[in-house]
Amino acid sequence: MKKYFLTFATVLCCTMALTGLTSCTIEDNPVNPTPDVSTTPFLDQLSQVENVISIEAFTPENDMVGFAECYKVFFSQPIDHENPSAGTMKQKALIFFKGFDRPTVMYTRGYDLPDHWKNSISNLDIAANMDANLVVVEHRYFGDSKNLDDTRWDFLTIEQAAADHHAIFQPLKQILPKEWISTGTSKDGMTSLFYRYFYPNDMTVTTVFCSPFMTSLYYKPVGTYLDSESGSDAEREHMHSICSRLLEGAQEGLFQTYLQMCDDYTAQLRALYHDEARQWFGTDWNNYIDGIGEYFFEQFSYHTAKERVNIFPPVDAEPKTLLDCIFFQNILQQNGLWHEDAPLIPPAPEEDYYWKADGSYPYTIQTVKQLGQYCYDFSRYESLIGEVEPPLVSTFLFDQDVWLCETYDNTRMKDIRENFIPSTDCPVMFYYAQGDPWTGARPDKINESRSMLLIGELGTHNHDINNPEHFSAEDCQQIMDFLARYVDYSNPTTSARRVRRQTGGNLPTFSIEPDRYMIRRSSK
Repeated sequence: MKKYFLTFATVLCCTMALTGLTSCTIEDNPVNPTPDVSTTPFLDQLSQVENVISIEAFTPENDMVGFAECYKVFFSQPIDHENPSAGTMKQKALIFFKGFDRPTVMYTRGYDLPDHWKNSISNLDIAANMDANLVVVEHRYFGDSKNLDDTRWDFLTIEQAAADHHAIFQPLKQILPKEWISTGTSKDGMTSLFYRYFYPNDMTVTTVFCSPFMTSLYYKPVGTYLDSESGSDAEREHMHSICSRLLEGAQEGLFQTYLQMCDDYTAQLRALYHDEARQWFGTDWNNYIDGIGEYFFEQFSYHTAKERVNIFPPVDAEPKTLLDCIFFQNILQQNGLWHEDAPLIPPAPEEDYYWKADGSYPYTIQTVKQLGQYCYDFSRYESLIGEVEPPLVSTFLFDQDVWLCETYDNTRMKDIRENFIPSTDCPVMFYYAQGDPWTGARPDKINESRSMLLIGELGTHNHDINNPEHFSAEDCQQIMDFLARYVDYSNPTTSARRVRRQTGGNLPTFSIEPDRYMIRRSSK
């Protein structure tokens, strides 16, 4: 067993009592000496890391940051960190090297890591703003980081994933000795905080964007937030008017029109995929109700208020137009069937039942084992439809995995939400967007002396802090100021670095004062 796997069992034993790991050794306003710059090339040192399986160099197509070297790396990981003799699996990471004297950002993916991420690095704004190295790690059981022998999903847990990140961090920290910052958005951010929970002293700072922390298999506060707080009063009134029409009109034949459209579109999709058995749409009353909630959940999550103005259909739209927009447009667009002149997308070849190409199935497994899932809040419509039960998560599982629903355990999630987040002295930044329904699962309380919780008015379910359509300059500044409390990322060779915000006019400049390690904005 490699030496940097040893701490997993120790940390696991400490947390089993659910006292929460809260102690960190991070201090405010660091005055860290510049580490000795290694004279050994980065690639040579990376090649000597014990658990590295392969290294492939690449050149990004769109590198606005200017990394010196970029590599796709596979690490060897124990399938079970508590029992390394059980075998190994591989785990993919992308490593973007800037310099030995720069801090390092670890982006903890909660899903797969497609190769196109090699060309999307300009969107990882924290790393860009800090002129930092960047390590992006694929989550176990996703993408190329799979254990094809475990068909029971025994080792797809937040404990094992945290140990994966620790095993990658420890040898890389020896090569890149300055501060490390973990970050992620949505499930990526959840993964980052889980890593912090089990290994509180690995990272200097953790930044979490739009990540839900749910403590039940069907977590209603997310749906309640969508119903009562997402967006503006006018937007929610528009949403409620459409919902009322769809539900009231169901008694007047609107539901029957929906069923006929399901049949028509299913026939087109089956012809495209040469599959006469596949069901593309749910055709019962609960599917109809759930589809309404899903539509508005997605619009508020992934579109700005400016964009939603042009997306929501008019309340008085023709029935077919209204139903198309709410239930069918997305899936038809994805398959090239939305407009008659749209090119057909050739079907992707089917993979093994457990490893679908879309990569989302392992996430469903995690929801029924530990993470939980949101459900919508239709209580205001009870006079029309009665009490609505949440959609059973078992309907999203393959038959051989339905048994996992009986294994749901919220012990870790409750301890993280109720104990660790409010009391940890580890520096953590939580960001949420006011319009995003996932904000309903934000922490109830944080340690304000060490952490920050920011709710932005402009944002959506993302992390692109340099995009003024999603983050105000003030929000971006607060995030970078928070990071500067704990990380000395000033560059001694430059007095200021330009951060490209997507504007048509002047670009702001963040100036770093080395004596204070704080950021001041100046115009240019």
